Amino acid sequence: MISSTTCINSFRLARHYATSTAVKYTAFGTPNQVLKVVQENVNDNVNGDEVLVDMLHAPINPVDFNLAQGTYAFQPQLPAIAGSEGVGKVVKVGSNVTGLKPNDFVIPVISSKVAGTWRTKAVFSEKQLFKAPADIPAEALATVSINPTTAYRLLNDFEKLKAGDVIIQNAANSMVGVSVIQIAKARGIKTINVVRNTGDIDDVVDHLKKLGGDIVVTEDYVRTQAFQRLVADLPRPKLALNAVGGSSATELARNVADNGTLVTYGGMSREPVTIPTSHLIFRNVNVRGFWLNNWFETHSAAERQAMFDDIFDLIRNKHLKVWVEKHKFSEFSSAFARSQESGKFRKVVLDLQL
Repeated sequence: MISSTTCINSFRLARHYATSTAVKYTAFGTPNQVLKVVQENVNDNVNGDEVLVDMLHAPINPVDFNLAQGTYAFQPQLPAIAGSEGVGKVVKVGSNVTGLKPNDFVIPVISSKVAGTWRTKAVFSEKQLFKAPADIPAEALATVSINPTTAYRLLNDFEKLKAGDVIIQNAANSMVGVSVIQIAKARGIKTINVVRNTGDIDDVVDHLKKLGGDIVVTEDYVRTQAFQRLVADLPRPKLALNAVGGSSATELARNVADNGTLVTYGGMSREPVTIPTSHLIFRNVNVRGFWLNNWFETHSAAERQAMFDDIFDLIRNKHLKVWVEKHKFSEFSSAFARSQESGKFRKVVLDLQL
């Protein structure tokens, strides 16, 4: 007769582990203090709906710092692996997996329940992964699930925009902002783009205009009569996109059309959104909010598929370009430092297999 101890030991011997390098934090705090590169074991004997993935690329996003600080809308269960988006390749699938097979490219679907992406290997459930096409560069696939998707939803979900319509946005040189410019341009929608007046403002203006931005101005300039003369020949914007808050959001509200919509999706200034009462009562400006996590968790796989398919087509047709600079995962500290520098036009992306 085989004892239960023998069965347990046999089960343990049957398990196989692979070593994964990961960036993990065990407490919330200042990111460069709490984020640590560690080695850990990943069970590569997947079962059921589990999928073993070799992670290929993952960007460094501002939300990753908020999560490590414990200041985001949700707090990951500690210890947690950092990284909010990325792309990988399927290595093995469990017996119940039907939609994925080895060598498929996959993107983890953004969610408060998805484990981090800054690691070389990971086990996900099939429902946490979205199958990605093989004809788009992996470093571009790694960056599509937060910024371009946010831009896509902002342009689709709040106003019925058509060619010739106008929108206005602040933080226009952010990764969401440049995606908004390009997607709007592909649809014939004109953009008024507001940016901070920094030391490299001429380079910023030139970059955004080359992407298709129709008007690019500073936050100070928006408050002037000269700006009003500049936009006098354009229809008033139907949609205003706010990622800053404070006085910048107030200026967007003043410039959006009567019955138009102001959508807040970020708060870079950490100041409240203040809307003059007259704009709400006499002009009927609609004030809305948007959080991508909520959209993913409240919409079906088919709706997510349709959105990603549109974004992939925009990339294929060169209507949406993603600028990245790759850094070796083995040089994480320097990549992390680079991601903190201002004046970048490229997203810092970790090459997780180097």
